[in-house]
Amino acid sequence: MSNDPAKGSQGAWDPKILESIELPKFAQDKLEQVAFWTVEQLAAGLRRKLFTSEQLTAMYLERLKRYDPQLLCVVSYNEQAIESAKLADGQLASGKDLGILHGIPWGAKDIISIPGMPTTWGAVDYRDRKRQALATIAQRMESAGAVLLAKLTVGTLAWGDQWFGGMTRNPWDIEQGSSGSSAGSACAVVAGLCGFAIGSETLGSIVSPTRVCSTCGLRPSFGRVSRFGCMTLGWSMDKIGPIGRTPRDCGVVFSKMLGSDGKDASVFDAPFEWPIPDWSIKKLRFGVSSRARGSEKTLAKMLSDEGCEVVELDFEPDPRIQAMTDAISVEAAAMHGDLFKSIQQDDQVGKWAPTFREAQFCSAIDYVQAMRARVDLIQKTEQVLRKVDVYLGDGDLARMNLTGHPSMVVSFGEDLTNKKPKTIAITGRFFHEPQLLMVADWIQGALPTVPGQPELTRVL
Repeated sequence: MSNDPAKGSQGAWDPKILESIELPKFAQDKLEQVAFWTVEQLAAGLRRKLFTSEQLTAMYLERLKRYDPQLLCVVSYNEQAIESAKLADGQLASGKDLGILHGIPWGAKDIISIPGMPTTWGAVDYRDRKRQALATIAQRMESAGAVLLAKLTVGTLAWGDQWFGGMTRNPWDIEQGSSGSSAGSACAVVAGLCGFAIGSETLGSIVSPTRVCSTCGLRPSFGRVSRFGCMTLGWSMDKIGPIGRTPRDCGVVFSKMLGSDGKDASVFDAPFEWPIPDWSIKKLRFGVSSRARGSEKTLAKMLSDEGCEVVELDFEPDPRIQAMTDAISVEAAAMHGDLFKSIQQDDQVGKWAPTFREAQFCSAIDYVQAMRARVDLIQKTEQVLRKVDVYLGDGDLARMNLTGHPSMVVSFGEDLTNKKPKTIAITGRFFHEPQLLMVADWIQGALPTVPGQPELTRVL
């Protein structure tokens, strides 16, 4: 099965797949009008020679520099971005097309190691730290022809939206933070400052900022994407995923992220067939909690009216979840132990100081017992999810991150109170990301996002 949603019948990349994509009109002397285009639209525009990757890259860099003083979403810029874009243009001109991401500018959460650029993890002690490893995810974006614009902010040691440079802001309301820890990645995508971004999640770091910032993000199944070269927080929980303006953006980026690399032993090579052929929303069975939130109730009714089967589905409460979560903090404390020992003030490790201290009192027996309980939780959660095709909701962030099940956040409709789109998280069985992407795309298609751009960064 193909790992590229835009493969031709012979398994090779076929640019003709983009010929049917309709493109909004824009003034040739106002390239900024394409800042909020989807990845597929940008890819089509490049191949129709409406603009070059160099021009796109320069436009996004200018927007990043213009809005970053208010949003605080950038840690460092890639000084080679324009040269990389020129290379991408030259390859396209010579007929060497690397695929749908070729020439598309992107942003990397600053836990992703890229030689020559600081990789700070959001910590003041590491603000100038350059790491030698090229993260697998960065290498795969490079191989796909994508152009790195900048390292985007991460809450200190991957907690929250507060980093050594301040608090990353929500583009819809800059009086608020963006949430985190993929703070800059969600912020920059929502503000139209890059084509797409890469984030990571241990305990909510993709789901939370994409919900707060009203955009789309995919937290894949544990073991789907290599974490080599990325900051470790929890060896047994860390996951890398895409953040984009649409579910399809997330899908095309995710297709380039997959597969083992021989460097992260947790990666499992599962098939990824997306888009799903002969797919219909009416064929699916949805689960929703008896204590559903507003967006979950809205979507449950809409799907039911569409003819889908919607059933009430709850997960059995497990009092051990908090103990499991506490035990996982031992992994973070072990990873960052040297830094914690060296600090003079707690804020050097952000919000982590109390957690790191408490972790010293978790015995090996406590940790092992928590891991044993976690195996039972994984099995029981998968059994419940197998009763439906898709679960409407995040099913509890702590539970689903402990078990490693995938979730997708999709923006849709209009939140009249906050003057931004609504969001919903949907969750699936292990390795069922294609189904989540299909449902998310259907939701956004049925209820397009309103407004489409934050007022602060809106293109006139």
